[in-house]
Amino acid sequence: MGQTEQDVMHDYRGIARRVTVSSFYIDETEVSNIDYLEYLFWLQRVHASMPQLHRKALPDTLVWLEDSMYNYYINYYFRHPSTKNSPVVGIAYEQAVSFCK
Repeated sequence: MGQTEQDVMHDYRGIARRVTVSSFYIDETEVSNIDYLEYLFWLQRVHASMPQLHRKALPDTLVWLEDSMYNYYINYYFRHPSTKNSPVVGIAYEQAVSFCK
C-alpha cells in the first residue's frame, strides 16, 4: 500500500508500506444515507428529552477534507436527495454499534 507515482507535493502521505488487516465482519449491503437519516429521525423523536444522543449520532462530514474533495461533499453529501442511496460516511465505530443495536 502506498505511493504509486512521484510525490510532487512532498506531503509524504503515500510512503509505501505493508498493511495487514485482521479478519472482520461486514454486512452484505452498505448502510445508505437515507437509512441513517431515518435512524437520526427516530432518535430525535423517541429521545426528544435527550438531544445530545442525536448530536452524538451525527456523522462527521469533514472526512472529505482529508481527500481534498469538493465543498459539495462537505456541505451536501449526507442530506442531499441525490445521494440518498449512497453509502453513509464519517461514522465512528461507536456510532455504527449504536445504529446496529
